[in-house]
Amino acid sequence: MKVHVIARWMCSAGVTDPLTAQNARAWKADPSSAPEWFIALLAEQAARASQRAHRERQATIEHEHRMMVLRDKVEKQLLAGARRFRSPDAELIALDIAFRASKELVRGCTDVCGDTAQESMTDLDTAALRWAGVDPSSHLTWIVHRGDCPA
Repeated sequence: MKVHVIARWMCSAGVTDPLTAQNARAWKADPSSAPEWFIALLAEQAARASQRAHRERQATIEHEHRMMVLRDKVEKQLLAGARRFRSPDAELIALDIAFRASKELVRGCTDVCGDTAQESMTDLDTAALRWAGVDPSSHLTWIVHRGDCPA
């Protein structure tokens, strides 16, 4: 606790005796022995901490929701053939989709990297790869390769 906060509470309660760190620690450890003004201070701090935690949770939920809505919008734009995105978040989501599609492309390889069966590719994967400049049928344009790939 900050000294000026404790001093303000002490003044408002009319306390003139000095407060020692030992008293404050003892009161915090055992609130039943603490004066009313100190208990009220602890209660206010707990309420503020609770409000702060609630605001942080709400901000996290709102951010996650905004990103889910944006991801849906980016997926639709990729499927429609979009080449550019206005926000950095949208471009980052498109890059994530393209990277995941690239990994799926490599996972679909047979014995040799670049020799792939593209049946497992979804329309979104293909659109994202197209947006990233990757042609699934041209191994030279791939951005992800297997460890044993000579390219």
